[in-house]
Amino acid sequence: MKTVLIVDDNPANLGILFHCLDQSGYRTLVAQDGEAALKMAKISRPNMILLDVIMPEMDGFTTCHNLKADPETRDIPVIFMTALTDTADKLAGFQAGAVDYICKPFQQEEILARIHLHMMLQEQKNQLLRINREKEKILSVVAHDLKAPFSSVLGFLGLLSENYNDYTEKEKKRFIAHAHGSTLKLYQMLEKLLDWTRTGSGFSEWQPEVLDLTQLIHSTVSLFKENAEKKKILIRGKIPKTLYLFADTNMIASVLRNLISNAIKFTDKGGKITITATQNPSGTEIRISDTGTGMNEQTVASLLSGSCGKSTPGTTGECGTGLGMVICREFIEKNKGTLSIESEPSKGSVFILTFPPAPSRPSDPERLN
Repeated sequence: MKTVLIVDDNPANLGILFHCLDQSGYRTLVAQDGEAALKMAKISRPNMILLDVIMPEMDGFTTCHNLKADPETRDIPVIFMTALTDTADKLAGFQAGAVDYICKPFQQEEILARIHLHMMLQEQKNQLLRINREKEKILSVVAHDLKAPFSSVLGFLGLLSENYNDYTEKEKKRFIAHAHGSTLKLYQMLEKLLDWTRTGSGFSEWQPEVLDLTQLIHSTVSLFKENAEKKKILIRGKIPKTLYLFADTNMIASVLRNLISNAIKFTDKGGKITITATQNPSGTEIRISDTGTGMNEQTVASLLSGSCGKSTPGTTGECGTGLGMVICREFIEKNKGTLSIESEPSKGSVFILTFPPAPSRPSDPERLN
């Protein structure tokens, strides 16, 4: 049910409007002055505000200015109700942030028509904002997830094209196999990305399955082998030979790519990245730790709250979109997991992912090659 807040110091006007809106199926709230309207709008977040212009103490123009100055109420559409018909007064209303005005005396059909129109416009605006956010997320996935396979393919093909005669046939076959594997992963990512854009489902569709987490971690690390070697970063792993997780494979893969990419990005040359995974009756835990630049408490809090949307350059100037962690948090939460971060400036960071229990057959840890 849509909510409308009526703000008028005249009880008779309030009664007429309340009856009209209530009979039309709206949840109706009332306030008799600007101060009360500001408080009620902040608490109740109505879908629409009908605001009288001439009121004692705080008039409608000032009330509207205050509503638009507050981030919590600025997006609520305001329609002025006024007996003032002068063009200057109408312009003042629009300049204050109103979307429309209704002249007194009221015509109920006009009131309902204008409310319906502006609620529909607001819904369309919100939908466009949601679509734009989904587009930004898709572009962020492209930036993070497609870069690593491309780098891998280019790296191996570059070695072959520049020093073809220096390698044995066995080494050449290995390079080609790596390039082929990265190209296949790249194709699969593009296919999934196209599916998202074609269906318009964005990132909202959750398709869980029992996935081989050990294999997924190994294959993800292999994508970043060239990137890590360029910075002489050692990636080590302590992963059981068999580890299963009930989750959406594409989402978890994207999270791993994002976190490993960031670990490389913020680790200096010659540093170390360690990936561990453990499982017990309470659930599965994945830790991605690095010896990188680290973060202060404020930055960690911003990442976990989702308020940090600004990209920070890596240790060798690598750039990003600033949306990577936002997507990671969303994907982890969709898979009923949690994300925590332990970090200290100049000493490195540990990103800890925890997920609900899943079947597992743990074995000896092994090094990621």
